[in-house]
Amino acid sequence: MLLRSGWLVLLAAPVLATPSGYRFVTEEFPPYTYATSQAAGPMVDVLNALCDRLALSCRIDVLPWRRALQLAEEGRADGIFTVVDMPARRQYFYISPPVIRARYVFAERADTLSPWHSLADIAGRTIGVYGPSASEQALAELGAGMRYLLSEETDNLVALRKLAGGRYGTDGLVLVNEGVAQWLIRYQGIEGLRLLPAVRDLQYSFGLSRLRFNAADAARFAAALQQMCRRGEMARLVRRYDLQPAGCQP
Repeated sequence: MLLRSGWLVLLAAPVLATPSGYRFVTEEFPPYTYATSQAAGPMVDVLNALCDRLALSCRIDVLPWRRALQLAEEGRADGIFTVVDMPARRQYFYISPPVIRARYVFAERADTLSPWHSLADIAGRTIGVYGPSASEQALAELGAGMRYLLSEETDNLVALRKLAGGRYGTDGLVLVNEGVAQWLIRYQGIEGLRLLPAVRDLQYSFGLSRLRFNAADAARFAAALQQMCRRGEMARLVRRYDLQPAGCQP
């Protein structure tokens, strides 16, 4: 066995030690997760394939994000997605190898009179962001040392609609996942916005509750996911949605 970046990677075929089912929680977060008659989307497809590989029964509940996060942090759910690997998440979860690559962008009004040149253009503007979330943490890091007015919103749709409606002023901005923004603008009929060049890359993973998983089982989960990655199965599932799979870890 090998130790890689804090994960115990088992070279034998991974099988979770606990032969029981797991409950995962997520939010409606298209194009990554959808709420139809049941949970759907690339993260769901990858998880279902992983659970089949491990001969596990995995239930997925779609909930408002804050509720889902509370359940997972308190150990009332076994796992959660879609999560970004950062200290606030690692405190409560074992973070799986990444599944999907994505990018953060700023959205602005098409009629803005304040041209965008660089991150320094954040200064003095009102910026909407979905929070508390990884997006809000990314904004804090990108805007470190600059003065701007933060408007924390309950979801990305609210933020983009406020931006389009002029609620942040004509030079307002919204920091948002590029794929999410494209989906919302297209399917929610939001007009008068444009997306600026990407400002940060990110990757989405599964979070496994430290109160529900032991380290060995979390490592086996990670090893099975890596095996799916190396065999190309994960990439095939993700690319069906015109999204980019994460690279396989060593």
